[in-house]
Amino acid sequence: MTTKEAKRQRFWNGIAIVLYGVLLPLCCLLMVVGETIPYPLLLVWFALPYIEQSGMEYARRKEAKR
Repeated sequence: MTTKEAKRQRFWNGIAIVLYGVLLPLCCLLMVVGETIPYPLLLVWFALPYIEQSGMEYARRKEAKR
């Protein structure tokens, strides 16, 4: 893995930590209190692994063309 790929992977890991480690428990807590379910955020939670995989594949293809 090149340094550029490692940086990109670190970026996606940071995004995942924020989404799953911070926003998910916060939204669960707010739903217990009586707030509505954040449907767009649920979509992002389920789609994030696919978005990350696509972004990493794009970066690898771009790096291979060089």
